[in-house]
Amino acid sequence: MAKKLISSVALIFILASISFAQSLAVKPKKVIYTKDEIINEDPIIDKGDNGDAAAHNWDAVTVIYPQISGIDSLVAQNLEAALDSYYLQDSLGGKPLSYAELLWKKGQGLHDYKINYNDNGFLDITFHWKLMLGHLFEEFYTIVFDVNAGTRVMPQSVFIKTPGLVAMIKKAQQLDAKQAIAEMKKNNRAYSMCSFLKREFRGKFSARNLANFSISDKGITFIYNYNREHLCAEIYPKGRYFFTWKEVKPFIKPSGLFGNFIPPPIIIVQQNN
Repeated sequence: MAKKLISSVALIFILASISFAQSLAVKPKKVIYTKDEIINEDPIIDKGDNGDAAAHNWDAVTVIYPQISGIDSLVAQNLEAALDSYYLQDSLGGKPLSYAELLWKKGQGLHDYKINYNDNGFLDITFHWKLMLGHLFEEFYTIVFDVNAGTRVMPQSVFIKTPGLVAMIKKAQQLDAKQAIAEMKKNNRAYSMCSFLKREFRGKFSARNLANFSISDKGITFIYNYNREHLCAEIYPKGRYFFTWKEVKPFIKPSGLFGNFIPPPIIIVQQNN
């Protein structure tokens, strides 16, 4: 008697090998820019003030540069140049500035970075500006780079069906906002000065925000940077919306840069005995 044996066979998920499979190393180098001189500190030694060497100098900008090694030298130079272009962005206009201009416009500041992901041909990095403009002001920019090309990964190269993707993220954002408003009502005395923020908590995520995301082997986090007022910074929604690769699979371009992150389908194999 023939029997049907139905077994679920999951394909082994292996990221495609790339020409830059060798280990990409990112080493920090500190440079302090002042109005009169440039001070190089390499390697970074003073950790007592969390690397903020400009903390006691009101006319200095401290930059922690990421230095790239472990890959072809020319590609490393191109990648460092791409990274540096984001260091020079003016927060007010989004245009590259010289450090002389940064000192003139922003005065004391710290610019450093954090590596979120460095594998499979991708470098996920968060840039951080910490400024003193009469009060503490901070900015964070998370960017994913294609190490092969030395360029930023843009939405059009990885996403499809963007209206549906935006709707899914916006739903998560609205839930995030409801929780923030509930917290304000619960602690009305503590957050009475922040009531004006409610109008900023409404879902604002749009297609142009898709360029701001972070990746890992587990999934992708879409980021919405609220224009945080420092005095009320703690009450703002987090603006971080995580989805597994399985959840975003319908919106990932199979032939795109993130195609290898998509979980493979489960194949049903039927055998007759």
